[in-house]
Amino acid sequence: MYPHYKNMKTDSELTILVLSSDPYQPILRVWERYFKKHWPDCPYKVKAVCNHTHFKSDLINWVVTNHFIRDDASHFKPMLARALEKKKIDTKYILLMVEDQILVKDVITDNFKQAMSYMDENDITKMRCLSMPSPDEPLDVEKGIINNDNFGFISKDNEYRNSLQAAIWNTERFFELLVSVREDFSGWVLETGEHFRDYSKKWKYMSCKHGKGGTFLDRYEGMGDSPLMNYVELVRWGKFDALYIDYFREMFKKDGFSVDSTAYINFGAGLSKEELPQ
Repeated sequence: MYPHYKNMKTDSELTILVLSSDPYQPILRVWERYFKKHWPDCPYKVKAVCNHTHFKSDLINWVVTNHFIRDDASHFKPMLARALEKKKIDTKYILLMVEDQILVKDVITDNFKQAMSYMDENDITKMRCLSMPSPDEPLDVEKGIINNDNFGFISKDNEYRNSLQAAIWNTERFFELLVSVREDFSGWVLETGEHFRDYSKKWKYMSCKHGKGGTFLDRYEGMGDSPLMNYVELVRWGKFDALYIDYFREMFKKDGFSVDSTAYINFGAGLSKEELPQ
């Protein structure tokens, strides 16, 4: 059903792949705005998945999957598999993000180059960009920014090894994980399913120790910014995240932008944080 990867490029370059769907394109517009603001010199191609339609963008290369949205969110697998076809992505790595992960601080491209060089040299399959959750084992090799102050390994039995928080993935291995079961499934199943956790134990996963922690607005002691990227989720349970909406509204106001308009009515435009899902 899906093509197998062969002769994948081995240079340390990546494609940025953003998970989305047609109803969430208003949120993806916010993602695009702040990606441009905080990573203006990004040298990597940006792709995003959609179902059938999309807005015009001078940043995003669209992958139209023609898959319909399902109530159980099991469209996740076929949409992502379609995006990962070799003819669409031929880089060794992908930076996998979700459209509600809004950048809030500048990204340093050289830090990504260091990260991918480390992954090459140490056979790393996944490097999570921030501490959601934090790593639980120390590194045995340190180089540059990839050191035990900033990063660690994710243990093989870690409950959220396959979390969909932003991460650099080996493209071929992520695709292998995705199609390791025949049935379609949601992103939540990938994140929490025992099969996927067990399947991934043959690979080495890493995570940053910084970048989130607590509620981002109130980080754990000793936790600072991620050297890779710092973002905050705008949406939770299909609505603006009550925890962060005041933070976002203040940030958007400074930039002459608002999500309290009819385009965002389905996400809770105009609602106070008390009126949003808690």
